[in-house]
Amino acid sequence: MTSTAMHHDFQVISQAEHVPLARRETVKVLADWGIPEEIVGIACLIVSELVTNVVQHAAVLSPTAAVTLAVEEQAALLLAVADAHPLKPKPLPAAHGLGGRGLLLVDALVREVHGRSEVFPETATGGKRIVVHLPLAPVAA
Repeated sequence: MTSTAMHHDFQVISQAEHVPLARRETVKVLADWGIPEEIVGIACLIVSELVTNVVQHAAVLSPTAAVTLAVEEQAALLLAVADAHPLKPKPLPAAHGLGGRGLLLVDALVREVHGRSEVFPETATGGKRIVVHLPLAPVAA
């Protein structure tokens, strides 16, 4: 990971009632850092969706999710959510009755702001880390 000026890590219990805690922690930290409100809103939605995916799909092997927030030197906001489940997520081609909208939404938000996302193995836990980079400055269309 790149050297950062601002960095904050926290853990969230992989239970549905803890997803709002991740959202509140994200809002508080990013607002304290002076991140623009529009980016804070997008970041909160992304963190909420990724933590919800841990709750729904990885909690059996990952009792907690690790969340990282950081501002990179390249004027980008880094968001990462890691769990200990080895299955790599893939967005479903379409939403269905059991869900499937989370990663579609995350991918759409990231593309809309000209960001990027990647999935990396977490060798320490055998799981994975989803990393999202959001530009902090507007990107010319």
